[in-house]
Amino acid sequence: MNYNFLPLITHSFTYGTEQIIPRFIVSKKAKESLIYPESFRLLKTSYDYYMEGNNQEFYEIRYILDGEGYLKYNGRSYLLKKGDGCLIDCRQKYYYQTASYNWVSTCLSFNGVPAIPLVQSYLQSGSVKFNDAMFSNFEPLQAHILQCTQKISSYMEYEVSCTFYMLLTNLLIAQSKTRNTSEVIEKIVSYIQANYMNALTAEGLAHLFGLSRTHMTRCFKEYTGFTPHEYITQLRIYNAKYLLRATALSIEEISRQTGFSDSVYFIQVFKRSEGITPSRYRKLP
Repeated sequence: MNYNFLPLITHSFTYGTEQIIPRFIVSKKAKESLIYPESFRLLKTSYDYYMEGNNQEFYEIRYILDGEGYLKYNGRSYLLKKGDGCLIDCRQKYYYQTASYNWVSTCLSFNGVPAIPLVQSYLQSGSVKFNDAMFSNFEPLQAHILQCTQKISSYMEYEVSCTFYMLLTNLLIAQSKTRNTSEVIEKIVSYIQANYMNALTAEGLAHLFGLSRTHMTRCFKEYTGFTPHEYITQLRIYNAKYLLRATALSIEEISRQTGFSDSVYFIQVFKRSEGITPSRYRKLP
């Protein structure tokens, strides 16, 4: 999205440039009862950029337009790349650092009593990150907030506050959907760990947990780094390696106990994974 509609002031610093609306003009009434913006920045930073802060009396939403960087916040580290964003309470300690040649992001700071329960509910989930897949209309809502601040009209501050409320509510809804998906994936992983020795397929797992195969596979890989088939195979190989070293069971029996259809297939998969056959692995010192 193009932010040229804003009266941005450009500053250069050691690690890049920032274009800012330094402070918004906010009435006393808005500060007492509405959600209102504090500042807006469009940051273009180089590889060496970092920033840290705390004890700042506002909330901040950072949204990534290009490149990659890290956020460290509340004991967790987040990779933020194009299409990702985060919502943090700047009263808490935070740290940003560029992870690519450049990192382009918007930073919208805001405040207001009505924002407190919404932000607290969002932060209670443990993860402060969101992305376009979760919340595709973030930028249009942010742009609408900024456009409203640039016009002189009746009840402008109410419109700004209302749009902030919509933005934060949409973040909560998107986060809730993601959290529910995470819980389902955790259940699927637990089921696989308890039943890896039986015949398992992505289609069967999706049906069992009431999901489409495509959606389940996509979410499973997002949360685990593996497709269901890859995860099942790696779990079977892991347990086969234990049985090969800790027992005298035959290759045929180990393949059966770890869920492989036959010993020939087991040997093929094991060698592809480990680079050697099960028999050679068993003989390793």
